[in-house]
Amino acid sequence: MRLRQNMIRFIVKLLSDISHSIGARLLLLVFTLGTVLLNSNFLGESGLGEVALLQFGILLVTGMSGFVAAGAVVYVRRSHRAVDIRKIAYLWCVFSSFIAAGGGVLLEIIPAVWLYASAGLGLLQSLVVFHSQLLIASGRIRANNHLHLVQTSFLLIAVSFTYLLFNFTSPTGFMWSLAFALGVSVIFSLAALSGSWNEAPTSGEIYKGSPTPLLFRYGANGSTGSILQLLTNRANLSLLDHFIGSAGAGVYSVVYYGVEAVWTIARALAPIVNTEVAAATSHIERHFITKSYLRRVLLMTLPLAILSAIVPESIYSWIFGIEGIAQPLRILVPGMLAGATSSILAHHMSAIGLHKWNARTSALGLVTLVSVGWISIPEYGVPGAALAASCAYCMQGLGLYWVWFKAGREEN
Repeated sequence: MRLRQNMIRFIVKLLSDISHSIGARLLLLVFTLGTVLLNSNFLGESGLGEVALLQFGILLVTGMSGFVAAGAVVYVRRSHRAVDIRKIAYLWCVFSSFIAAGGGVLLEIIPAVWLYASAGLGLLQSLVVFHSQLLIASGRIRANNHLHLVQTSFLLIAVSFTYLLFNFTSPTGFMWSLAFALGVSVIFSLAALSGSWNEAPTSGEIYKGSPTPLLFRYGANGSTGSILQLLTNRANLSLLDHFIGSAGAGVYSVVYYGVEAVWTIARALAPIVNTEVAAATSHIERHFITKSYLRRVLLMTLPLAILSAIVPESIYSWIFGIEGIAQPLRILVPGMLAGATSSILAHHMSAIGLHKWNARTSALGLVTLVSVGWISIPEYGVPGAALAASCAYCMQGLGLYWVWFKAGREEN
């Protein structure tokens, strides 16, 4: 009887977390759309391109910080307390902010003008990501959702004041708005974690050794995958800026926001997959969990992908004030579906310690993107970038499916 009651409580909590995560993601979508609309109407295509390249630099920093402070945190929290992980994670975040931003400028991936902004804002974003992973590891899905809502809502508020009240309508104005939102997010995340730093490991068993080797061991593979995934998602911006200028990067940044909107459900459910699979005790249970989430994601993502494809160009042009959005979104429909399922499968791999396969399949996606994009972007511009991205997401998805089936057979 007690076992049945505990199972009922678990199912109720799980359904509650799922609905809360989806609701939070929909709110995130609304807040992000508001920011995109303000940027597109006040900054124009070139300004959008500059903002996209700044955000690319920030993501490079967070990608490198994830070698310790993201990809492996949920897994290592099974054997260590949060306080044991904190010091090395913070030190690595600071180190990453200098190295990644400087490397991005040296490689001409991001403009030199955004060097210091990428480093500083990237550091703040890295701290938010680390705290977010700690919340996910402890099963506090709602607190993690609230953290992301705080960042996007305060960014929208700050951008609104900056553009409408202070008439500071430039990429630099957006930069200061983002700094404010990230500062608030760091404070909120620290408050959310207050009192939980010394909680026992999530497995209930304490490992007395240092967490650093584990963080680097599993984080290296996980974050290599994250950086490669970041490059797969965003390298089109640099290619477009190189071949046709920042205006092309600006248009594609709006297209990519559309892709992320379609991925709303997958992004909402993926952290729950990570938590549940990590806590599962058998291969059959892990496989069942992931399979059920894959089914849900496909059923809920397909209508969104179709909707994005059937909206006419005139509507997109009226909403965002720029042209050339509809055709790239239609080209990206197969990639949207592949990317949504890839998110679920990648979190499954992270939960069972197979981070290396996330890295390898992300590398496959990046090679595909650059190979196709180098030919298609000079010829077709933004639609060519969409074709390259769609091919990359499909190749990555196929790779993850193959690994998922292979891992399942080996565990049997």
